[in-house]
Amino acid sequence: MILKKEVPFSLKDINAEWLTMALREGGVLGDEQVTGFTHTIIGEETGFLGEIAILTLEYSSKDVDAPKTMVLKIPTALKNRRLGQLMGAYEKEIRFYRDLKPTLKIRSPMHYYSALNAVDDPRVILERLKNLNRLPLWAVAIITIIITWIVGLTPRRYVLLIEDVSHHRLGDQLAGCSETDVKAALDAMAKLHAQFWGSDELEDMPWIAPVDISSKIMQLMFLQSIGKFTKANKDHLTERQVRLIDWLKANGIELTEKLGSQPRTLLHGDFRLDNLCFDDKRNEVLIFDWQTMLVGSAGMELAYFLSAALPLETTEEKTDEMIEYYRQGLLKLGVEISPARLRWQYEAGMLSMVHKIAPILFQEQLEMGKDRGPEVMQGWIDKIFRKLERVEFERILDEIPA
Repeated sequence: MILKKEVPFSLKDINAEWLTMALREGGVLGDEQVTGFTHTIIGEETGFLGEIAILTLEYSSKDVDAPKTMVLKIPTALKNRRLGQLMGAYEKEIRFYRDLKPTLKIRSPMHYYSALNAVDDPRVILERLKNLNRLPLWAVAIITIIITWIVGLTPRRYVLLIEDVSHHRLGDQLAGCSETDVKAALDAMAKLHAQFWGSDELEDMPWIAPVDISSKIMQLMFLQSIGKFTKANKDHLTERQVRLIDWLKANGIELTEKLGSQPRTLLHGDFRLDNLCFDDKRNEVLIFDWQTMLVGSAGMELAYFLSAALPLETTEEKTDEMIEYYRQGLLKLGVEISPARLRWQYEAGMLSMVHKIAPILFQEQLEMGKDRGPEVMQGWIDKIFRKLERVEFERILDEIPA
């Protein structure tokens, strides 16, 4: 990983001279220069860990063979930056574009330039996470507070320039999508998962952590916020939903670890409509925002996507149809998983969605904005609870189908 001393801290630090340097170094620009640019902020209250802007560039030559627009991603100035750095999210996305994207069989934006001013040995970080996860929950809480405080004192710098794909049809989690779009997204998901299903390549990517080694950190974040969620929603939660939340308080760690013990693959980690766009001319889906990649069971990602993409009124029969559609997609690519096991992974993954999403509006480490962000999350929570109405959560950890 190549480090740079001079990396912009925020959008205000971006100027024409820096863009000229970056695009030349990235092999995008020759002898010409960037003489000016304008920017438009996009994805407000959509990308919670980063500031995203479309840059419209002017060059010293009208005939320059370089993109006229591109996307700039830089860590947000909000306190979310601390969480993003703690998670290794910014470094992870830079590694994705530099190292992993060229090998993928799915589409994502072209990479023009990226830089960061500090990096940690991913194998050392992975070992620290494993050791942390062996400690009792109270010790994890104390150490996490200390680490978060240290990270806040030493903010790092990251920047990424990638292809502007806004000319394609952008997904919108709040607006939803058609069944055709859901199936197209599931095709792309199956292609990503099949490429890395049980692959030894995952061992060579220690910067992408297995989901189960963070089981206690995830439980800690849940326990710190779920009380506020329950209090705020006490007039709306059913008796069954309250029992489900209490069950997660007791079984959240085991749930995450059992999901992590399943046959593993590469997960995007935030596979939802806001991070997809549709190339209708080529009938393809492009996937972006690779900051939260994980190694885990495919059913987790399937539940993550379907919980957000399918409308609240979706029937169980239609949900079953989408799960089977995804399974058939895997089968076409040479990956076989039984309907019963995939259904278990999906249902366990949906329970993990409550664990992850339900308390998110009340987490002190993350700011969701005031308008679209909270609306997206509340609608998502409602859909998750609806899709769990027939899941026998109290028995789900007893036996995993073959």
